[in-house]
Amino acid sequence: MNYGWLRPASPEQELQRVVLHEFGHALGFIHEHQNPINAIPWNRDAVIRDLSGPPNNWSLDVIERNMFQVPRLHEVIGTPLDMNSIMMYPIPASWTNGQFSVGLNNDLSPADCTLVRQVYSS
Repeated sequence: MNYGWLRPASPEQELQRVVLHEFGHALGFIHEHQNPINAIPWNRDAVIRDLSGPPNNWSLDVIERNMFQVPRLHEVIGTPLDMNSIMMYPIPASWTNGQFSVGLNNDLSPADCTLVRQVYSS
């Protein structure tokens, strides 16, 4: 779990968002923007430009893995794209064709809760 940037003074809402997101990974969830059923119209050059600089300073390999790499549908439990998922990264319109954007999600979405119940209650 990556809590590297959290500090004791981090706002409660940020702590909640990051902890829920990282526990989503621990439960096996992928990033929602990498959902194989989605069709996010990426502006790859803008994403690479922004994430390769501060504050992220990600390498091209890290950007590929965290933003664009999509698992095969048979490798995940496919659901429709959930723009409210705690697993969705914020996506500014400049990272897409301008017709798609998502802000920060701070809590589990109803679809997140349904998927957890579906996978873990049996």
